Amino acid sequence: MAYPTEPTQSRRSSIVHEGHTRGVTSVAFSPDGKSVASGSFDNTIRMWDALSPSQIGEPLTGHHDKIWSISYSALGNVIASGSWDKTIRLWDVNTHRQMEGHTEGVLSVAFSPDGKSLVSGSYDQTIRMWDAFSPSPIGEPLRGHSTYVYSISYSPLGNIIASGSNDKTIRLWDVNTGRQLDEPLRGSYTFLSVAFSPDAKLIASDYGPGGRTIQLWDVEKRKLASDPFKGHTQVVRSVGFSPDGTRVVSGSNDETIRVWDVERGTTIVGPLKRHLNLVSSVAFSPDGSQILSCSFDFTLRLWDTRSGRTIGNPYQGHTGNVHSVAFSPCGTYVTSGGQDKTVRLWDMRTGRQLDQPFDEHSDWVYSVAFSPCGHYIASGSDDRKVIIRSIFVTYPEPPSNFEPCVTPEDGDNPLPNEAPQIVVSQMSTQEISRDKAAFLALTTSQCIDVASGLEYMHAQGTVHGDLKALNVLVSLEGVARISDFDFSVMSSASGLMFSASSNSRAGSIRWVAPEMLKEDEEAPQRTKQSDVYALGMTMLEIFTGKVPYSQFQNDFSIMMTVKRGTLPARPIEQLKNDAQGNFVWELLLRCWSRNLMERPSAGEVVSTLVSRTGGA
Repeated sequence: MAYPTEPTQSRRSSIVHEGHTRGVTSVAFSPDGKSVASGSFDNTIRMWDALSPSQIGEPLTGHHDKIWSISYSALGNVIASGSWDKTIRLWDVNTHRQMEGHTEGVLSVAFSPDGKSLVSGSYDQTIRMWDAFSPSPIGEPLRGHSTYVYSISYSPLGNIIASGSNDKTIRLWDVNTGRQLDEPLRGSYTFLSVAFSPDAKLIASDYGPGGRTIQLWDVEKRKLASDPFKGHTQVVRSVGFSPDGTRVVSGSNDETIRVWDVERGTTIVGPLKRHLNLVSSVAFSPDGSQILSCSFDFTLRLWDTRSGRTIGNPYQGHTGNVHSVAFSPCGTYVTSGGQDKTVRLWDMRTGRQLDQPFDEHSDWVYSVAFSPCGHYIASGSDDRKVIIRSIFVTYPEPPSNFEPCVTPEDGDNPLPNEAPQIVVSQMSTQEISRDKAAFLALTTSQCIDVASGLEYMHAQGTVHGDLKALNVLVSLEGVARISDFDFSVMSSASGLMFSASSNSRAGSIRWVAPEMLKEDEEAPQRTKQSDVYALGMTMLEIFTGKVPYSQFQNDFSIMMTVKRGTLPARPIEQLKNDAQGNFVWELLLRCWSRNLMERPSAGEVVSTLVSRTGGA
């Protein structure tokens, strides 16, 4: 019998690939084993010959931050990359190009009436339809325009899409077949805005020499349905129908807004003059009583449709031109997008911005839209992306310290239009910080209020998922109240991006329980225990007036600190080394226990605080 001989000397060989300028974080072999892809802190992906030290082509560039993960598709024709810039990108292995829906900036987005699909128009001359619940295009691009597609509108029946273009045409498309219907509607100027009437019989658009007039079109007959509505002295940039179809609102480069009678074609309200630059977008509220406008003066304004007077102060927050606005279906919130690359959400009742701006886009945001159910916001940007954000959470009958929103119902389940929040303001802490006893009494009372609200939510089977002090409102009397009209719960919702995706929001990781950061679980479930961990961090924030781990500026440092089990330092100035301070600190440590079963319930936190403090 012959036996294989043992080698007398071990031989090792390796191939070294060099090219990245910073650390390499991830590598992956292609399915056929002939190539290797690598991702790096230098924000690039590189492809290498697996059998030689040769790089294949140029680096794949597009990410704006460190790349953490690389993976080949099963067929080997696509590479997926995940980055700290909150995006996942797909790359064609053969062309080394990023696989995106549109090849140029997205100018307009609109949801279908049933909310199941989204349509977008682009500088690349195409219209694309998307599945609203996955980053998947529906069919092939709709082609026919010879230049930019500025405006998109779905018929209320959901069967037709209207598109307005720089080629001076409006085209109608069959949603089911993707084919253009008949000949385009033609004008003498770029169609910057198109809108269907509520009965789907008419389309309103800018029109005429210089685009200074508004025109109505008969959808069925494919021809003009009115004489031009004259009044604006410069280009009309935005038009929209009132909910009852009897009025049209328009915004213009002449810095004014007008409301028109559909039957007579005359101005019945306006011109409304308060903006200091061109009016870029206008919209009626769902009940038709108000108009929302935005402008290149960086502001949004709300108007009364009867008196023409502004309501409240301008909405200020954007740091550049505001391009687009939209009402939520219940009319309580509005969203806006602009030149500062952000999408913002506003509470109509207060005129204040909710939470931090959404900054996933890397270029100007041209268009925003609410889904018909109010659970999603879509945005289109010059970065060629369409992003959908999920924003729903349900609530039963609220307690006395819960401020509800009147919302539509979906079947038997009431679905709030936006996400609930629990929050504590720091407004009173500095004023009374000189009186330590009063300070501790107020902050402890606010902790009880917040914990009570969380206890109620848990009793109803609802997990908050993003508790932090930014999400708590405090009355002038110092009472902390749970509210359902903020937006931080977005960090726990899924964001869909049609060339990338993200399901996190910067900053919330400071409050996130360590079990939520486990890498061996694809989607850790938020639980009552993880809420209690965040409650502990929120109470610490109430006492100190600072966010947890305030010494760290980036999420990665915080994440590694939490994973190591390092807790925030005890704030000795606020929680002194005495009986009361030790009592509160020990309660916080219980909330932060790595053993989920050792964490108290929200109800236990309430009873513990009340028993030791008498509720103050």
